[in-house]
Amino acid sequence: ANMSAQRLLMSAQRLLIPTLRALLIAFALFEAVNIRLYAVRTYGRVIHEFDPWFNFRAAEYMVAHGWGAFQAWYDHEVWYPLGRHVGSTTYPGLQLTAWGVHSALAAVGRPASLNDVCVFLPAGFGALAAGFTGLLAWEVTRKPNAAALATAIMAIHPGHLMRSIAGGFDNESIAVAAMVSTFYLWVRALRSDASWPAALLCGVSYSYMVAAWGGYVFVLNMIGIHAAALVLVGRYSARLWRAYSLWWLVGTAGAVFGPARYLVGWQPFQSLEQLGPTAVFAALQLWQLSEVMADRRRLDSTETLKLRLRLFGYAAAAAAVAVAVVLPEGFIGPMSARVRSLFIKHTKTGNPLVDSVAEHQATPPMLYWHYFHFTLFVMPLGLGTAFFGKSDAKLFLIVYTIVGFYFSAKMVRLLLLISPATSVCAAACLDSLIAFNIEALTADDQPPVEGEEEEAEQPRAISPPPQQPPQQQPQPQPQQEQGRAALGKKAQARLDAQARVEAGGRRRK
Repeated sequence: ANMSAQRLLMSAQRLLIPTLRALLIAFALFEAVNIRLYAVRTYGRVIHEFDPWFNFRAAEYMVAHGWGAFQAWYDHEVWYPLGRHVGSTTYPGLQLTAWGVHSALAAVGRPASLNDVCVFLPAGFGALAAGFTGLLAWEVTRKPNAAALATAIMAIHPGHLMRSIAGGFDNESIAVAAMVSTFYLWVRALRSDASWPAALLCGVSYSYMVAAWGGYVFVLNMIGIHAAALVLVGRYSARLWRAYSLWWLVGTAGAVFGPARYLVGWQPFQSLEQLGPTAVFAALQLWQLSEVMADRRRLDSTETLKLRLRLFGYAAAAAAVAVAVVLPEGFIGPMSARVRSLFIKHTKTGNPLVDSVAEHQATPPMLYWHYFHFTLFVMPLGLGTAFFGKSDAKLFLIVYTIVGFYFSAKMVRLLLLISPATSVCAAACLDSLIAFNIEALTADDQPPVEGEEEEAEQPRAISPPPQQPPQQQPQPQPQQEQGRAALGKKAQARLDAQARVEAGGRRRK
């Protein structure tokens, strides 16, 4: 009966833990929306700050006049007396999202005003960002508890809250969800050889990121750096080549020909800060070509290395000739002033409007505690767990955290970029601590195995030890007997001599 009760208790635990985990995720997503509605409950459904008001006005124009008119819209009422061509100076993903939600609600019979849609949109995307952060944590750690904890942390993360409050209808309010979904789909595409469809979805998500915010350059380079790092540490595979190629082709097409095409143009092939991922794409094609040629020719590792060096040498020479002769002068432009200021200390952009904004300044150390709170201290421990057990996803978390922290120190507004990384690292640390404590508490309470239980319940009869058959002593050989007799006589002579010496000594006394 006691054993049956223990089995019933273990079955209840196996059902209870997933249920509690699902409730935690549901509660976290609910609170992700609820906590962002504080401004609405206090001040009403009002859009606040300057940029959100401009974005709302642009959304009104798009809904009223359509996408074609929006692209050609030259607004004479702003930047007076010059005016502004909105279609070529705005990332329209925010307005397209609001228009799509507004139209979808009307289509299902639940119409809402455009103002309400724009007010509540950041809160909804805050919950989406938290959910994708949990999925990213699952791909990195492969632990469901870590995924649930990452969802809960990201839902209330101050570094994310500052750009996703209801009423803050700004580009970053939807861009963080697009960024995390792109990262999740990227590492998901590297899980197995059959995961290549995730690379196509990753390209679509990246295209949406390009349309939403100029921070897409960080996402672009983050994936490129990760792919290059995988090759450098010896983790190249056909899976990496397939995933990166599909993502880059779909994503670049979406950037060049997508909604933000007037703003992006041909920058993936011209801008210096975007040429790196393009070079990684070309390098992976050459690497895969060398792998195929080496396999067909049955080359060893030394011959494969020589072949690879020749291919890369020919490609570098062809690229140099193309840049020097074929491409027109100035086709490849320099690094933009804003990006250059992230690498060179005290470098200003040259735009007084940009340089005067506080969020474009370097990040004071105290702001890390203000926006990251306890995750700032447990994050290094969680990052340390990524160094144990090699995987492509863990290497991505390492690279993402290091690169993100570097850029966040250069500009205050870039603190937003590493909120998902700190959430995943903190969740990995907390999951390890919880698992360690549970294992320590239950180490002495492990139930016996079923076979051992039956043996323990039945008393064992004591049986006498088995009788060993008498061993026959080997018969001594004649030569052995003679040797033993000779040794015995010598020993007896020594004893007699020693006795005589002792007797003579007693007589002298």
